[in-house]
Amino acid sequence: MEDHELIHQVLEGDQSAIEKLHGRYVDRIFNYIFMQTSNYHDSEELLQDVFYKTASGLHTFRGRSSFETWIFRITRNVIIDYYRKNKKRNNSISMNQTILDSMTGSEESAENAVLRELDVDEVMFTLEKLPDHYRMVLQLRFIESFSIKETANIMGKTTLSVKALQHRARKALLEQIQPGVMNYE
Repeated sequence: MEDHELIHQVLEGDQSAIEKLHGRYVDRIFNYIFMQTSNYHDSEELLQDVFYKTASGLHTFRGRSSFETWIFRITRNVIIDYYRKNKKRNNSISMNQTILDSMTGSEESAENAVLRELDVDEVMFTLEKLPDHYRMVLQLRFIESFSIKETANIMGKTTLSVKALQHRARKALLEQIQPGVMNYE
């Protein structure tokens, strides 16, 4: 069943549709939040905030974007609010090899080959040092596999600014991991 059908059923009061929609997104959203906060307890609380805001605002969803894009935009805003309130920054990120492999993609460029060969811990340590907006664009594009357009919608930016941000984020990541890598492009 498609998201728009489930949304229609949720708005009509169907409890099982709520559970299906929740089940469809809960793990991905939790992982996204956890990668941004590096705190399991805070991630659980933020996840609840996301689903509360989603449920209370579902009647405003107009379908101009996919539901997935819409809920990730809510998630992004909840994370931004979290950092504004707490004025803190990530201290660590936990990511397994499967997620890292998905960052490298199937069309392998020189930079992707270097990323693939590097120690996972080194990449994770380097990701922690990147600014939040760089980490966010890399996660949305390469881990969550959102398109440029979807990422732009989630981040509240134009597609051109997301392309530029993604380019700068990848470049910053590679320069910090291995300064000589950029000379091979």
